[in-house]
Amino acid sequence: MINRQFLFGLSACVILGAPAFAQVAPRVFREAEQAFLERTSLRAADEKCGYFTDLERAALTSGQLQARGSLLRAGFTVYDIELAATEVARFANSQDCGDAEFMQAVFHLKDAFSAFIGTMVMNFPGRDADWNASRSRWDTWRIVQDGSTPDYMFQFGLLAPRDTNPEDFPASFARPLDNPLIEEPFDLAVDLFLQEDDIAPSTARILIRDPEKSSEPWLGAVFSGEPGPPPRGITSAYWPRERTVITDEDDEDDRRARFVFDEAAAEAMMQLDPREQVEIVIQPNPRSGETEPKVLVVEVGDFAAAWFFARLPAL
Repeated sequence: MINRQFLFGLSACVILGAPAFAQVAPRVFREAEQAFLERTSLRAADEKCGYFTDLERAALTSGQLQARGSLLRAGFTVYDIELAATEVARFANSQDCGDAEFMQAVFHLKDAFSAFIGTMVMNFPGRDADWNASRSRWDTWRIVQDGSTPDYMFQFGLLAPRDTNPEDFPASFARPLDNPLIEEPFDLAVDLFLQEDDIAPSTARILIRDPEKSSEPWLGAVFSGEPGPPPRGITSAYWPRERTVITDEDDEDDRRARFVFDEAAAEAMMQLDPREQVEIVIQPNPRSGETEPKVLVVEVGDFAAAWFFARLPAL
């Protein structure tokens, strides 16, 4: 995207400001480091000069967030990443809008985006779990993470906008560069796959770290170093606005309980560190004879990066 000589100037700026940033990551993560520097510098230049369209900005932001998540999982600290971003942005803002190196990088990104806009699906890997993102008009989910526990197989993520009709597909959709970003909010939902005799649970709630109760990311047990959801005392609970039981028309054995949450829950997820986890607490139906809640644990991962990708026009 940015030629090596120009990137060296950016990297030197970062190293002078935060030497640890250039030394922490294993060799395998150098590509993410370079991507983060490039995309951060281009975002800063765009804020100053308005180089990109909304579609290009969404893709650029998605890539920057994905690179940031990789760096965090590689061992970079939030402090080093933020300091590096500040230094790179300062360098970018010191350049003229017509700077030849930046213009070359801008044209490179625009060319790459013209090809990228046709990408229908992407995988956003995390530490232990992935987010699968889709722009297909046929798919139920825009972003989804699959999981299983002894109690449930489940899917959790963002549903496609409700007004999307896969049969009503105008010719303009074949030209996604001409279409705007998806503005309709995606519904955050969890689907629980039910066995034949299962009674659908009564309700569910998502427990997400509340920044007003604890401003620092919760990265797991202090002594074990293993990832885990935060203590419930520093979380806020998000309750579903809708509960349905869905049966596949072609397969009556495919039943699932779906709980749909307000947009605020998705916004809260967006603010979390990619290394954090959230809990989904499932309350059994009293008719089932069970009283103990079931708990699902979901890795935040690159949820925000996947969200920006999913806002690109459907294909």
